[in-house]
Amino acid sequence: MLELAISMLKDYHLCDHCLGRQVALVGYGLSNNERGKILKDALVLELFEKAKQDKEAAMILQNIAEMGNILAKNSFEKILDKSSKHSLADGRSCHLCQGLFVRLDDIVKRIVAKLENEDYQSFLVGAKFAPEVIEREDDLRAKYKITTGESIKSEFTREIGKKIMILTEKEPDFHLPDITIVIDLVSQKTILQKRSLYLYGRYNKFIRTIPQTRWPCYDCKGIGCIKCDFTGKRYQVSIEELIAEPILKITGGIGSKFHGAGREDINALMLGNGRPFVLEIQEPKIRSINLKKVEKIVNRKTRGKVKISGLSFSNKRKVQEIKSLAKKTRKTYRALVELDETVSDEQLSQLEKEFRAKKIKQQTPRRVLHRRADLERPKTVHEVSVKRIKEMEIEAEILGEGGLYIKELISGDDGRTIPSFASILGCKANCKKLDVIYLHHTDD
Repeated sequence: MLELAISMLKDYHLCDHCLGRQVALVGYGLSNNERGKILKDALVLELFEKAKQDKEAAMILQNIAEMGNILAKNSFEKILDKSSKHSLADGRSCHLCQGLFVRLDDIVKRIVAKLENEDYQSFLVGAKFAPEVIEREDDLRAKYKITTGESIKSEFTREIGKKIMILTEKEPDFHLPDITIVIDLVSQKTILQKRSLYLYGRYNKFIRTIPQTRWPCYDCKGIGCIKCDFTGKRYQVSIEELIAEPILKITGGIGSKFHGAGREDINALMLGNGRPFVLEIQEPKIRSINLKKVEKIVNRKTRGKVKISGLSFSNKRKVQEIKSLAKKTRKTYRALVELDETVSDEQLSQLEKEFRAKKIKQQTPRRVLHRRADLERPKTVHEVSVKRIKEMEIEAEILGEGGLYIKELISGDDGRTIPSFASILGCKANCKKLDVIYLHHTDD
């Protein structure tokens, strides 16, 4: 190891960090800075006597001294008299890092100042280096056949992270940090990338004609035109916006994404235990929020339209979980059905019998063909119960598999759903009103 260090320090000025980093995988319990200093001190002791007669040894000693090693400085001055041609140069820069590790404290000071107004519990440090910095180290390792080193980026981010941890009393998180600190050493800028805040809950919808998520105008594709009154939206409000806007104000986030466990028809109510959702708040300034208070604020602003419940802190994995859950969930619907002729009680009883654990075939409904592939989907209707409301009007409760199109189950959609209420009753049937009254897990 000393021979390797002698070879490198004969040709280059290296700081303690950059010298120690070349043998980072040798031994444990030391920082690269400590490794480099130990190597240099050992070399000074090794070369002290030899440097009095050997020019190469003297040059190595000089190189070490010019990088600030006290033992080397004192030894160099002891060995050589004032008339010697050798003298110590001031302000030598490390061949590899160009003085980067000398500036660590200044870099950390600026980062900590930038973090002062941020609400976070964990962080991670990343860095962008100029290609020539990486190439210099690659060339050095190729020249001396070094296989025991680590990258300059790894050491730099680790040392910065250790200092930030001490000053902020926050913990690094290598998997899901609240904030990722990206130090761009090329542009000399520091960027804070804030992890999205995920909130899980359930919503109930009490009015018809509002979609679950923002719905761009068909004509202008969201840009804004006369038809949408230059809002860019087909519908002026959505469940997503009603829930997200108050929470965005509370958290100071720059935007949001709404992830629902399926969705109800735009004209359907969502009653009962509510539909699970995850709200993603992008780049929040405030994370430490009282979820009970948030619920009250949202429900006060959305009174009579939407209600949320069961808010809890969540994560990105929950989004996939609820998407998967939507396919497995059974749903109970209540539908008000208009018939074009009177049917008998026997026919209604037969309808209930036909749809007991009934497998049906549903071709993608015509009304959603513009946004869904035209496929045939097998679905299960678990149970149907009906009661007569008027002579040609019935109310049906339908327990069905997730993803079942209820309006088409009733109308038949011109034969695209088989069987249907219409085909069994032998008359036209139309869904006038539709409500989701309960969501069941598969084990309910």
